[in-house]
Amino acid sequence: MSYNIFQIKISEEIYDFVNGPEGGHTETAKKFPEYNTHLETMHAGAKGYKPEMFEHYTQVCEVAEFEGQGSKLEEVFKILNGYYFDEDAGTDLVFEEFVSGFQMRTITRKDGEVVTFRDMHSLSVGDIVEHNGSFHIVDKWGFKEVETNTLEVA
Repeated sequence: MSYNIFQIKISEEIYDFVNGPEGGHTETAKKFPEYNTHLETMHAGAKGYKPEMFEHYTQVCEVAEFEGQGSKLEEVFKILNGYYFDEDAGTDLVFEEFVSGFQMRTITRKDGEVVTFRDMHSLSVGDIVEHNGSFHIVDKWGFKEVETNTLEVA
């Protein structure tokens, strides 16, 4: 079984609104429930999470089973945060070997540069890791098991 990673995806519409003249964090959170969930869990971790918020999460990738010692969740955190990135070689062979299922996204910056990247961020406070039907939110310190409003992984 793999580790399924869930994150809140913020749309261009939400980015535009939060940065627009009527936006700001408070007004955006009132208008967009997914943004409210993002703020609540990003700032408070498990304390800001409620099971019904899981509907705003999207699976962004999976991390394959691996051998290792210590906390497997902490190892997933390391893999998804560049712990094994080799600066000299410019590669992360551990990420390449164990992480799959992510989408790529291509954008054109204001200066015309075209950039392609993984459509996900590093594992951060508020993100959720599922393994064998057990869900854990990245908390301010470590992980905390949480309930979701779903019986199956999406």
